[in-house]
Amino acid sequence: MSTPETPPSNDEAATMLWEEERRLLARQEASLDTLRVQAVAILSVASIVAGLFGSHFVTSNPSGFSLGMVVAALAIFAVTALIAVVIISPRTWTFDQDLTDDLAKLGEGEYIKASSLAYSWADDAEGWRADNHAQLEKLMCYFQWACILTGLQVVLWGLALL
Repeated sequence: MSTPETPPSNDEAATMLWEEERRLLARQEASLDTLRVQAVAILSVASIVAGLFGSHFVTSNPSGFSLGMVVAALAIFAVTALIAVVIISPRTWTFDQDLTDDLAKLGEGEYIKASSLAYSWADDAEGWRADNHAQLEKLMCYFQWACILTGLQVVLWGLALL
């Protein structure tokens, strides 16, 4: 015969919530770091493509069509570079808990219930995660466009070489 599991106390439940929320924020911060690295990588790829293909036109006498494709490819490269800069530019993100008020309360000898503290932190962090999520999703959409434009740039360079 098994004994029924005792439910966690409010302190344990609040601590579990805070630990999960902290894990979600850490994962979100890692996603942002990865996205920034990927933006630099796609900018590097776009630069290499423009450099490799563009070097073929320095010494040649391209046709009007080829010149149009070169101009379009360079314009797309410029847009891709701008998107990458937007992705990696600094923004306001919230991944840290401000402990000033809680430390002051403890310093004054005020009793702080652990479950209240953990719940308060988890509640704050959930709001931050939601705010960060909206910004992060927008930047991920920008990154998708940068990838598409880099592919389009390759196609235009290829057409210019025809």
